[in-house]
Amino acid sequence: MYTRHLPNLLGLFRIVATPALYILIALGTPSGDLGAVVLLVVMAISDIADGRIARKLKVVSPLGVFLDTISDKIFVAGALLPMVERGLLPGWVALIIIIREFAVSGLRSYAAAEGEVIAARQWGKQKLVFTVAALIWRLVDAAVRAIPGSPEALLTLASFWPLVLGLALLWTIGSGVEYFWKAMPLLRR
Repeated sequence: MYTRHLPNLLGLFRIVATPALYILIALGTPSGDLGAVVLLVVMAISDIADGRIARKLKVVSPLGVFLDTISDKIFVAGALLPMVERGLLPGWVALIIIIREFAVSGLRSYAAAEGEVIAARQWGKQKLVFTVAALIWRLVDAAVRAIPGSPEALLTLASFWPLVLGLALLWTIGSGVEYFWKAMPLLRR
């Protein structure tokens, strides 16, 4: 009986857990960063799982779509803000990611008001994976650099976080452009 509510509970979990994510990152300690990494992984897995569970159980609902749509934006912003505060990421990175989220959400709301649905696109789904991977990679880099005696190989691997962040930004911008490109007929009306 409660299984049918699991997808919505997973979406709600991500929203409710965001303050804990923020606090863990804001602590600025290796244990806080690694705790945030674990929480981010759990949140990302729950984001991937909730839609699949809802479709499998045939319990897709407007509330579930709403929670799924906003929860990933909330937890990503909840990670970006303390990372910018700590100087782990430049503010313009957070700005690009957040502007894209507002723009695409606004576009989808506009389409809904016009009676059309703009479904999530593949680039958009991949964008979240790249973004979370970049955030995790950066947090691991910060943690291993703060732990004395971290293995050199781990330090070297962790130092590649800018590359992963670059891919995340590429997917962020590319997926945003794709949404607007596909919506041009609607916007021209």
